[in-house]
Amino acid sequence: MQGYYDRLAAALLPMLADRALVRDAVISAVFIFSLMVCRSLVRRAILRRHDLGSEVRRRWVVYLRNCSLGVFTLGMIFIWGHEIQTFAVSLVAIAAAVVLATKEMILCMLGSIFRSSSNAFAVGDRVEIGGVRGQVIDMNLVSTTLMESSHASHCQGTVGRGVTVPNSLLLSQPVFNESMLGDYVLQTIHIAILRSDDWEKAERVLMEAGEVIAAEYAQDLSRHARELERRYALESPMMEPRVRIFLDRYEEIGLQLQVAVPLGQRSKVEQRVLRLFLQGMNTKKSLLKNDVK
Repeated sequence: MQGYYDRLAAALLPMLADRALVRDAVISAVFIFSLMVCRSLVRRAILRRHDLGSEVRRRWVVYLRNCSLGVFTLGMIFIWGHEIQTFAVSLVAIAAAVVLATKEMILCMLGSIFRSSSNAFAVGDRVEIGGVRGQVIDMNLVSTTLMESSHASHCQGTVGRGVTVPNSLLLSQPVFNESMLGDYVLQTIHIAILRSDDWEKAERVLMEAGEVIAAEYAQDLSRHARELERRYALESPMMEPRVRIFLDRYEEIGLQLQVAVPLGQRSKVEQRVLRLFLQGMNTKKSLLKNDVK
């Protein structure tokens, strides 16, 4: 029996040594007891008021209960304020550690919320995110999967790969959606020639190559432009091919062809334009009368 009391004393000794904890516990017990006594006396006095209707007495009892709960909460916060503050600091430290450890995951989830709320793109759209261009084939809470576009630069290797992009990029990188305005996009094709070359012929041949391509779907393109104008209140976009001249380099003349092409055929159209341009530069015939496919 003596051993039991020794163990109990050894367990309570650290708690008794913390005078602040003991003081707060005693004050809390006295406060709770006093609050319960006061609440009981006031409740009994309300129920004995027969001059009040039953609805009024029930309402006052409810008010008394709610006020007692509020006083109890404020009293506990006031008594245990220091301990609550210490516990809150510990929680903040733990929360900060959790946020730092899961920062990327949280950013990916926020990116998914941004994508859904802004309706930036959907499955099947052709987009460019963080320099990665392709067709969206899958979306979830943390990532977006693209099928890499076949429209690549001549120095790029494999294309057509599946690329998984974290949604956190949506918060820091612009998203280019090529499918937002329909089935056609403006394709820009750059060609550079020497200053000593016949640039007027090159401009004419390049323009004819663009007109040959655009003539194949001119009616559908015109209908598509009217639909965009009606749906989005946009000015009718440029449908006719045009060539711009740039003199960025002293020894070269830059020619830039802008032509509307169907989505998914940008690479194919670019190759056809380049072949038509090379063929037109080697012949005196007009491409509009001699379309080579």
